[in-house]
Amino acid sequence: MKKRGQITPFIILGLVFLLFFLIILFTKSYRIEKIGVISSDELNPIKYYVDLCAKSSASDALYLLGVQGGYAAPPKLYFQSAYAKIAYWYYQGEDTSPTIEEMEQELSSYINRALPECIENLDAFSVMGFEFEFGEINTETKINENNVEFRIDYPITVIKGESKSEISEFYKMVPVRLGHIHSIAEEIVLKEVEDPDWVDMTYLVNQDLNFKIYPYDENTLIYSLLDNQSVIDYGTQFMFLFANGFKESEELSEENE
Repeated sequence: MKKRGQITPFIILGLVFLLFFLIILFTKSYRIEKIGVISSDELNPIKYYVDLCAKSSASDALYLLGVQGGYAAPPKLYFQSAYAKIAYWYYQGEDTSPTIEEMEQELSSYINRALPECIENLDAFSVMGFEFEFGEINTETKINENNVEFRIDYPITVIKGESKSEISEFYKMVPVRLGHIHSIAEEIVLKEVEDPDWVDMTYLVNQDLNFKIYPYDENTLIYSLLDNQSVIDYGTQFMFLFANGFKESEELSEENE
């Protein structure tokens, strides 16, 4: 019994040291966590700003693609109107329209260029002590029947003192019926390939889009498709233009990238 009584104080002392060590370890780990990660209150305004840039870039991409006939960058084969460079979808008897996949790539490429330029204004946060490191941007666009989806992977490291956090993935869905519009426009082109001298007005009237046809000159028709069910930004209806050229036109321009 005497030996057990002598050992007990050492056990208690050991437990005290163990408890003290665990408290120090926990406190240290908690401080590292707090120091190592920027708080959500500080990070949220930055995330909100980048999100606005993503939304703006997506809207701008769709607007340009609409008025240029399926291209966010200037098309190679286009009719130069006073309004825009409108891509030919039909030219000299051939279907020259872009595919859905080509339009998706056009939108993705535009986002990849425009978003980094937009968020250059993050420098405004530098007065608050923030620094930024940017990774490589990659955008995947999906054109659906009733909307367009943008999945943007853009790693942005936010640094403030010894703390840092990363934001990287952004998702935008714009209610533009681009797949639906493309199907209708493509059907118009197929009908003109079959019969270049005939515009099937019955087909146009039966569609749920607002059609206008502008005979720009004796060789060129401009189709305007306005969709009141598609909105790109702030209530703006989506407009899609494309040109049909029935023979060689002096207005035709070709641009090499």
